[in-house]
Amino acid sequence: MPEDRQATLDAADRFMDLHQDMMFVFKHNSVRSTTRINRIIRFTMIGMVVMMLAMLALVATFTSRMDEITRYMVNMADDIQQMRAAFDSVTADMEGMEQAVVQMDTKVATMPSMFHSVDAMGGHLGGMREDILSVAGQMDLIENHMISIGNTLYTMDRQLIDMTGTVGGIGRDVDVMSRPLSIFPNN
Repeated sequence: MPEDRQATLDAADRFMDLHQDMMFVFKHNSVRSTTRINRIIRFTMIGMVVMMLAMLALVATFTSRMDEITRYMVNMADDIQQMRAAFDSVTADMEGMEQAVVQMDTKVATMPSMFHSVDAMGGHLGGMREDILSVAGQMDLIENHMISIGNTLYTMDRQLIDMTGTVGGIGRDVDVMSRPLSIFPNN
């Protein structure tokens, strides 16, 4: 009986030693896993902050470029409005010329007196000359506005090319900033 008791105590001691060893291994593995998870979370948070900063830079770039493009569009709209006014003036001058031709036709058709008709025709021709000069001036204004629109479109093209380069640079920066995250497992 004392031998059985001693054997039971030895078995209990071995079981307690085994239990303590297993608890040590479990705690050690748990601490390693927790440390690794904490490290992954930290790097992930850093990566998210970097990505957020890159996105803010991208939004700022788009916003600044859109303001410039809007300004060019407003300038172009002003030029088009001035061209419309010039076309309206040309239309009015053409109507005046048409009325002068109609009046000349009526003067020639009735011919009450050759002198009065020729005199009236001279007056109408003078009016037509003024209308033609006015049309020429309006055409010069239209040409200037077309040149201004061409310059504006060229500047907008340059700005869009610059913006494309900037967005490409931000893409490269995001790729470079995200490279440290590739050392972590995907799952």
